[in-house]
Amino acid sequence: MEVSVKIDELEYDKLASESKVLVEKAAEAADQAYAPYSQFYVGCSVRLQNGAYVLGSNQENASFPSGLCAERVALFECAKNLENNKVTEIAVFARSTNYEVPELLVPCAACLQVISDIQTRQGSPIKIWMWTGDKKVFVADNVGQFLPFHFELIKL
Repeated sequence: MEVSVKIDELEYDKLASESKVLVEKAAEAADQAYAPYSQFYVGCSVRLQNGAYVLGSNQENASFPSGLCAERVALFECAKNLENNKVTEIAVFARSTNYEVPELLVPCAACLQVISDIQTRQGSPIKIWMWTGDKKVFVADNVGQFLPFHFELIKL
């Protein structure tokens, strides 16, 4: 079996204005992160079908690792109303004072599974944008690019 991954690399300066807004909102959301233990600040912005944005940031806890990633903070908020307002795009941004942030900032496996579940529930793909604030922005058309064998409950 062959699995193909397609991730586009774009120049930030050449992004359409609506895409710039999406990734910039993710960067702004990182300012709200609570990351006193890792010093790894992650922000997420989700664009909904109606054009609204939902933001999330990672929230750590003293009983590490019981915190929550930025993507899940935002997506769980969105999941309450998927029937009326689908998730169309998600952007992830990170910065750190202690760690090197990977240029290709792929969400963790737990977040990818949540994206996959929401994509399945709403019956439409979710575009994933990844940005670290430099000149390159990466984008994948859907979560299948990272999680081709996602877990899915299929009713009998």
